[in-house]
Amino acid sequence: MPFYFLAAAALDPTEVTNREYLQFVSATGHPSPEYWVNGRFPVGTDHEPVVLVSWHDAAAYCAFGGKRLPTVDEWMLSCQTGNLKKRDNIWEWTSTDVGAGFKALCGPGYTCDCSHRYLPEWKNEVKGFRCIRDAIPVTWLPLLFNAGLVS
Repeated sequence: MPFYFLAAAALDPTEVTNREYLQFVSATGHPSPEYWVNGRFPVGTDHEPVVLVSWHDAAAYCAFGGKRLPTVDEWMLSCQTGNLKKRDNIWEWTSTDVGAGFKALCGPGYTCDCSHRYLPEWKNEVKGFRCIRDAIPVTWLPLLFNAGLVS
């Protein structure tokens, strides 16, 4: 009997916040975003999405947490099924290359638009990100076949 694998990835429910990014900066010594003062985000913005981060910053944050940036397809699937909570008017970095060294961004607000393309080192006040964790493949599917639940 064939051995089937089922794996699903779990996209973070919201964009990475200033508070979450501070934990990464403190643990790794990674540079903080330009709008932070003395390595700290502005008072009252701890739960707002971190912005002014490049694709490289976002990828490093995700890797630090054992995650990665989502692809456009992964981001779109979550958006179109209503599984994305979004705060503010943020375009989110993805891992998808779109040619000539550019990366795709998805967002903003409550749209499922993935039309923005930027160079990975670019950053501004409306670029943030969320991460995705790859799931461990599930290998128990042969049990379903043996039980007659799947044919």
